[in-house]
Amino acid sequence: MKDYSNERPYIGNISQLFDVRQYRMCGGKAEGTAAVEVWNGDALTVTILPDRGMDIYSVRFMGREMSWQSPTGIVHPSYYNCVDGQWLRTFQGGFLATCGLEWIGGADPEFAPREGLHGRHNHTPAEGLSVTVEYDACGEPVCIVSGTVKHALLFGVRYTLKRTFRFRRNENSFSFTDEIVNEGFETQPLYLLYHFNLGYPLISESAELLIDPVKTMPANEYSEQFLENWRQITSPVPGYRQQNYYHWLEKDSEGFRHYGVRNPSINTEMDVSFSSPIMDKIFQWKNLASGDYIMGLEPTCMLMLGREAEAAGELKKLKAGEKITNEFVFEFEKI
Repeated sequence: MKDYSNERPYIGNISQLFDVRQYRMCGGKAEGTAAVEVWNGDALTVTILPDRGMDIYSVRFMGREMSWQSPTGIVHPSYYNCVDGQWLRTFQGGFLATCGLEWIGGADPEFAPREGLHGRHNHTPAEGLSVTVEYDACGEPVCIVSGTVKHALLFGVRYTLKRTFRFRRNENSFSFTDEIVNEGFETQPLYLLYHFNLGYPLISESAELLIDPVKTMPANEYSEQFLENWRQITSPVPGYRQQNYYHWLEKDSEGFRHYGVRNPSINTEMDVSFSSPIMDKIFQWKNLASGDYIMGLEPTCMLMLGREAEAAGELKKLKAGEKITNEFVFEFEKI
């Protein structure tokens, strides 16, 4: 690894070696949306949207996009509509769209909390945004980006989610930590799904899913017909009908669960590690349709059973004042 202290005499500004930028979008429905972009000085660039729940819109490795991005493009959160499936009109995709904290899954207007598809976290702007560059004991720069998203409803939930990202110079990896607190005075249900959307060119017919589940279960009868082929990735198919599966993952000695994607056609491997007291599985959204070519690999705290979740023993709850911490690490490697 290069030594930043030895390189300093060559530069006029740190941005030559490690760049962090804050800006707002211009034009169309993206107008006014805040963004934070971090370039690690090597092959990794990450774009975070504080106005969209501190979620990640873009991850580029070696100049290639790793995520799937919706035809809507970036949309300001003011366009959010929770009615039925209107969420899809502002679902920009991106590397991460956090779902919850009051609902995940399909809209059910007849069942409290009467949320639309996948809840409103991804459309809620963060507060207290902080973007800093600090220096470790070796003098290397480290970028820390944090913000808090509040879920508050009169006579209802009082959740906060504080997300903190960390980026290090010349390391083609990054991490984030979510601290979720029930700041209310009663026990509340917690719905949570990390909707990671992987797309072309990371996902193609030459890609391999690096998943070693201890158990796999189809999410519906249609998907059950193709259970043996859940790993298979084809070229885009017009009119492809999506397939969905749950994969339970074993945790390692440090409490992390692991999965990833390897694609030799672009010499890239992405590995994901996560640790959580409430998540032991990922939801696979396999959608190989032309124009909507997506592989969602999404850690979740529950089966998406809607109003039946509590009866099935799947619904998670946090007591008043209770806090949980979820950790994620993403590593990218040239193979």
